[in-house]
Amino acid sequence: MSEITEAIAARQTQITQLQREIETLQHAASVLGTPTPAAATPTPRPKSKAKPAAKPQPKAKQKSKRRQWTAAEKAAIGKRMKAYWAKRRKAKG
Repeated sequence: MSEITEAIAARQTQITQLQREIETLQHAASVLGTPTPAAATPTPRPKSKAKPAAKPQPKAKQKSKRRQWTAAEKAAIGKRMKAYWAKRRKAKG
């Protein structure tokens, strides 16, 4: 545990040293008249009241263009499949 405590103390001293350096640099920048990074950030511009061009509306999902089977086609497929499965059962033994 003492190693962890020593590491924490070392980091805290580094933090305080860095904070002192930052304060020194900020003071020097104010003396020179150089803007600090916080002051250098641009202020946001107010939004214009002009409306943008109308956005195209997303297209509604279209139904599949797949052709539907008629009752006769379904019956024909059913007949073929029954024959197919009967043939497989017969071949199986």
